[in-house]
Amino acid sequence: MALYLKVKKIDLQAGDYLKILLNKLDAENESLVAGDKVWVSTYDHEYSCTVNITDTKVEEGEVGFYSDIWDGTDLTAGSYVRVELMSKSRSVGYIAKKLQGERLNEEEMSEIMKDISQHKIRSAEMAYFMATMFSPGFNDEEALYAVKGMVAAGEVLDFKNVKKNGSLVVDKHSIGGIAGKGITPLLVPIIASFGLIIPNTSTRAITSPAGTTDILEVIMPVNFNGDEIQEIVAQTGGVLAWGGNLNIAPADDILIRVEKGLHVQSYQKFIISIVAKKLAMGISHILIDLPYGKETKISEPEDIELVSESFIKLFNKVGIKCHVYTRNVIGPDSRGIGPNLEIRDVLKILENDEGKSVELEDAVVTMAGDLLEFAGKAKKGMGEGMARDCLDSGKAEKKFWEIAFAQGCKEKIFSKDIKLGEKKFEVFSTKDGIIESISNKEVVKISRALGTPGIKEAGIYFNKFLGDEVKKGDVLMTFYSTAEQRIKNAQETYDENKLFTYSS
Repeated sequence: MALYLKVKKIDLQAGDYLKILLNKLDAENESLVAGDKVWVSTYDHEYSCTVNITDTKVEEGEVGFYSDIWDGTDLTAGSYVRVELMSKSRSVGYIAKKLQGERLNEEEMSEIMKDISQHKIRSAEMAYFMATMFSPGFNDEEALYAVKGMVAAGEVLDFKNVKKNGSLVVDKHSIGGIAGKGITPLLVPIIASFGLIIPNTSTRAITSPAGTTDILEVIMPVNFNGDEIQEIVAQTGGVLAWGGNLNIAPADDILIRVEKGLHVQSYQKFIISIVAKKLAMGISHILIDLPYGKETKISEPEDIELVSESFIKLFNKVGIKCHVYTRNVIGPDSRGIGPNLEIRDVLKILENDEGKSVELEDAVVTMAGDLLEFAGKAKKGMGEGMARDCLDSGKAEKKFWEIAFAQGCKEKIFSKDIKLGEKKFEVFSTKDGIIESISNKEVVKISRALGTPGIKEAGIYFNKFLGDEVKKGDVLMTFYSTAEQRIKNAQETYDENKLFTYSS
């Protein structure tokens, strides 16, 4: 049996998942309960939805669609759709099998990934599936099946023979968790300047004050579909795009939302996730940035070898060459924290401005040099010098703006033109010493109090940074925001003893 219902737009937010509102009487007639999965069919499309039930928001004979998902459908108010209970997914049985300690074959894993991408299974069932990555865990074959299943459920891009590159397509990816996202926007134009193809996609902030996408969109468009990305790369050799508009390994994006709700993350999950995304993007050579340290995703140094080997092994299984770049992290990657402050740091380095963050520049040059050597563009030991020359000569800046204009940027913007919050507050040191470390967790707390990443002009600038000598009364950092209350919130959040570690 099925219901034929009149479509109504509801002025409420659904959140991450496609949900519909049914009148209680219609639901009872079809024995539907809240949380049931149903198919909603229009003339051209079929949507997998979760049922919510109401007495008042929709009348009997109507189906309500939440406002935040309305634009992503072909629905029109007053039209009719067919609503039918979804048959139980076989994936639920496979997840139960895995929970009981059994191994899954390729077909079973593929079915789970397909059903996740099509929203055929519930959040609770996905959470159980996520739990199996901790216990009993995936063996090497299951990890490979998971990658293949994620990729098969979405779009795959192909950059072979772009600009006569043959099959060589490179990229850099960090596992994240560090404040300051200036490395990628600088590394991509350096690498592309040497004729390499580097189609880089990034994310918005999850646990950091700003994501790479958040800082890039201050000065250029970042939202493109797969065809548009391929066109930009064909023109320039590189792209700096947001990955959220692509249907690349869609099951992974859904699992990430579940993972955020659980507030846990397994090494295996982010390894599978990254490998799947890069396979779907057609990458042949990848540099994986593995920051480790007290407040990173890899807090124990002894886990570095395990994670490194796992990346290399799984990438090798899907035909991608992997170079792992490890570094011990004791603070943010740059002095500016927050979208505008971070892109200002990027532009200052490209402009070779005397006030540039040399710490960020050194990190970029080292990483870009490694990737140039790994991709065969530089002899061993020569990559770092080539990357620095690319910055000093202005070639990287030229390529950066070539990419930006191809992405729709209308005019070149200089670091001095980047606006910061009109409300600011200088923080003074209460002690003497040398800054030994800066807590990333405290940086995030203070930055969020100031309004990042939503308020682009908000953030922190570290007047004193890692390794700097500090005297009592020196300006340690400056808070920026657009409202006095946010400055006060940051002041209340700040604790010098938690943020800074000094050595004498």
